[in-house]
Amino acid sequence: MPAPVTIPGRPPRSTRRKPFLFGLFGACVLLLVSLVGSSGSADASTDSASVSGGYTTSTVLLGKAQVIGALYQPSDPGPNRSTGLFLTHENDDFIGSVPCVQLAQRGYTVLCVKSQYADQAAAHWDDLALDVGAGVGYLRSLPTVRKVVLVGWSGGGAIMSYYQNVAQNGLAACQAAARLDPCGDDLAGLPAADGVVLLDAIPGIAFSDLTALDASVTNEANLRARDGSLDMFAARNGYNAQGDSAYSQSFIDRYLSGQASREDGLIGQAQHLTRQIAAGKGQYTDDAPMPVGRDSARLWEADTALLSHTRGKYPVLSPQHPDGGAPQVVHSVRVPSASADSNGTWDSSKGGFTAQSFLSVGAIRAPHPQITADSISGIDWSSTNTATVDNVQGISTPLLIMSMTGHYWLVPSEMYYNAATHAKSRQLVFVEGATHGFTPCTACATTPGEFGDTVAETFDYVSSWLTANYGH
Repeated sequence: MPAPVTIPGRPPRSTRRKPFLFGLFGACVLLLVSLVGSSGSADASTDSASVSGGYTTSTVLLGKAQVIGALYQPSDPGPNRSTGLFLTHENDDFIGSVPCVQLAQRGYTVLCVKSQYADQAAAHWDDLALDVGAGVGYLRSLPTVRKVVLVGWSGGGAIMSYYQNVAQNGLAACQAAARLDPCGDDLAGLPAADGVVLLDAIPGIAFSDLTALDASVTNEANLRARDGSLDMFAARNGYNAQGDSAYSQSFIDRYLSGQASREDGLIGQAQHLTRQIAAGKGQYTDDAPMPVGRDSARLWEADTALLSHTRGKYPVLSPQHPDGGAPQVVHSVRVPSASADSNGTWDSSKGGFTAQSFLSVGAIRAPHPQITADSISGIDWSSTNTATVDNVQGISTPLLIMSMTGHYWLVPSEMYYNAATHAKSRQLVFVEGATHGFTPCTACATTPGEFGDTVAETFDYVSSWLTANYGH
């Protein structure tokens, strides 16, 4: 495997940023800041904005990137305000998101950030970690905050586990020889948080992208060139457009192998482009576009028998058992969600990579990939800094993992739990019938209202865990 290439004259990771696409909210915030002024600090500036729902919200600009955040603080100070919670995502705006509002309503000090990246494919992993570091530092600067906890929802879970691993264990955690894109030295000395909460966290961007690649593609330069025997959307291969698909083990094995081969080709392409640039022979002097198409083709989204249940027994929150009840083998209740239509369309937010951004967030080795009802194996998790299951191994603070049975990250969540052996304490809990967005899955229910108020169940449990670990 070729060694990582350093491009002469290339700016440090923390300055290689895609222009921020702010949107209406961001534009308004910047206008407000320009009118009332800011502290001029490179780390953070704050601007009071409004009072709502028992808490105040203030605008915060964090770090050298000046990413936009919203600070939620209780209007009537209670015991929970001494715990500061930080949330962000690789390309989403978490301001006003469900976790931010729910936790703010429970009296916590919450800092939620709009990512500096509008597209996942444009993200650079280290830049996101630096943004988390700015957020942790800002929360620690507040006189009312005693403890800081990272809350990672969805892709934010991969970021938070990475950040905490590096903050606790130094550059050795992200510069290992196996990494396809080792981190930069600017991640040295990050302030560690006091705990981590993972809410339906993804296994990592690189793994998520790998398993979305259409294995039937045989030529990246011509996506119409395809191997029909590897078409997951063909009825002859087990696809059912009207319900649950049923792929044979032989097809699953061949499909996953095809995805791994396609991923290896993309890694080689990205490495070739960076070597060209380093040698002064590239089309551009700093980076190169590397679009990836036909990338919405995950087997388990069509075949719900895959990644369908845990191996061990864990508590499951439900209206009957708001505390989780007796541990049990946990089964997904999700419904099929794969669509050939979305796989054939172009989505720049997912596939608009450059050579550097692909190596940063999209590259992972999968020597012998296998996915079953209760396992994922054959993945070289150490080859990417984005792998949640690899990064949780370096977390020694308390760790809460929650997964939604109306979605498909049950098995990975169990893998995080099993891998986090160094955590001071660890807990894995499932929410029956909850979607990835925490609301009840109506399509999954056998009777109306079967799953109750899954949003309240989720965040009541998070709050009780925070109280148990950080007190008042």
